[in-house]
Amino acid sequence: MLELKKYKDENYPGTGPDGWGFPGTHNRPIDLERFMSTHVKPICDELGIKGVNLHALRHLNNSMMLSEGVDVKARMDRLGHVSENTNMIYSHVGDEAQLAASEAIERRLEEARKELESKKAGSHIPPSPLSVTLTVTPNQLVPVSN
Repeated sequence: MLELKKYKDENYPGTGPDGWGFPGTHNRPIDLERFMSTHVKPICDELGIKGVNLHALRHLNNSMMLSEGVDVKARMDRLGHVSENTNMIYSHVGDEAQLAASEAIERRLEEARKELESKKAGSHIPPSPLSVTLTVTPNQLVPVSN
């Protein structure tokens, strides 16, 4: 955001806080396709990133905000979403969040393993707060085995 503010201040001094960051012609915002072709795609090409489009940038924007802990209501407002369900379509957790989830599961499984070992050995160590919960969302089929 600091780079955008600097760009606006240097190139469009005196514009109000609601002035366009990337102005186009006739006091309108820049055409998004032109913005992509003249600004975003050349940078992506230099970085070796292919297939970038506005829709992909919406997903990236939401996912980056999610990884930074931005509230879902703020993300919805920025992307123009009216429901959390729609916003979740645009939410993709990164590698760090996946790693943290894996480590949390590993810690819980290790606690359960130690508890089972202590029970087998006849120890009276208090049980861990391990709990397993099955969550079923509407219209989700759950396999049943006999």
